[in-house]
Amino acid sequence: MNLLNPLGLLATTAAALALASCSTGGSSPSGFLSNYQQLDAGYGTADAVSCYVKPGVNLKHYDSVMIDPVTTVVASAGINFEVKDQLAAYLVEALRSQMKGELKIVTVPGPTTLRVRGALTDVIENRSAAKPVTTVHAGARARLSGTLASAAVATFVANCSFEGEILDSATGQRLVAISDHRLAAKRVGTPATPWTSIRSTVNARAAKLKARFNTLRAR
Repeated sequence: MNLLNPLGLLATTAAALALASCSTGGSSPSGFLSNYQQLDAGYGTADAVSCYVKPGVNLKHYDSVMIDPVTTVVASAGINFEVKDQLAAYLVEALRSQMKGELKIVTVPGPTTLRVRGALTDVIENRSAAKPVTTVHAGARARLSGTLASAAVATFVANCSFEGEILDSATGQRLVAISDHRLAAKRVGTPATPWTSIRSTVNARAAKLKARFNTLRAR
């Protein structure tokens, strides 16, 4: 069971190096990403991965990274703070684990520091939703154990999408962005799915991110 594929973070960005659009404007349906029209190959569709890579981007001189607190934008009913905080904690934990040793993890911007922003959301194009709740998970903690235990939570996890971007921390310039809204490719989660499975999947996706990031830096 391959849950939470959108939590692949920026794992597919290296494959998107040839995709770059010069158009700008608009925000993502969740409101997390600005200049959403800058993303190519899927903008305006629900069943797609939309990507942007700055033309000619060179990451070789970056030696450190800032990881922002994960944001959740959730419109589904029955999803409490602990569930959202659990997913946010998994994402930050996986990012820090994979980046450690590759890049120095810092808390202040600098000329050789990247900044990673990420959001988990169930608010996408062409999908009706209740009023979304936006939460920034500073100090996110994984408190839940056992199984998902709820059909509402299982459905949310299976349909949760990822939006993220990598910025130059000193200038704020966008280097890479991705929006993964592949609803048709989602797997079915059940109340019996264990949280350990979700954590393992997030870790595996972050490992792929590291491998692709290394490839990107080596170009």
